[in-house]
Amino acid sequence: MIKNITTENRWIGLLLLFYLFGTIGIASAEFRHLFLPLTPFNLMLTLFIFYKLNNDYSKRSLILFAIVFLIGYAVEAIGVATGVLFGSYAYGAFFGFKFFETPLLIGVNWLFLSLSTHGAVQYFTKNPLFLIVVPALLMTGLDFFIEPVAMKLGFWGWENDTIPFQNYVMWFATSAFIHGIIYLFRPKINAKISFVVLFAQFAFFVTLYFAIT
Repeated sequence: MIKNITTENRWIGLLLLFYLFGTIGIASAEFRHLFLPLTPFNLMLTLFIFYKLNNDYSKRSLILFAIVFLIGYAVEAIGVATGVLFGSYAYGAFFGFKFFETPLLIGVNWLFLSLSTHGAVQYFTKNPLFLIVVPALLMTGLDFFIEPVAMKLGFWGWENDTIPFQNYVMWFATSAFIHGIIYLFRPKINAKISFVVLFAQFAFFVTLYFAIT
């Protein structure tokens, strides 16, 4: 039976195992300090496996990836610098190299979340309104669990330790804008890896939400 495991499923298995051990490790106060520095690797591994299994290496796809990455990074950099978009917040050290006080890897996070939510919703419908609104709602819903976990772990911190409501409004607005662009590109998205990435993200943050906050 092992011989029948596809290369795609091996990559998916690797990703899920990484998230599983990461969730267990970070949930444990004793081992948390060993797992948190692996955050940049986790983001890059998720993007790498998503990109590899999506199997679309066209110029059009690369342009879309670059646009989504730049929008995600730019809106965060503006948000950190001004406090106008999401509210007043600052990033910690776990995301690695920062440019304008904003880690470049935060653009990677926006990238794979945007494409995987599009891929999952696209599996059920091709309606343009649904492909813009529903993925944006999924991303905003995920952020509801991300924010308190991120604060607790020191990924970033909010002024007065309070998450402003405008953060969620801006998350939805930015996500909807990005998904409008994605729809215009009509990308080929692998639904299977999209569901896996979303499952891993929700399982990771929802578990930690109840375990450490």
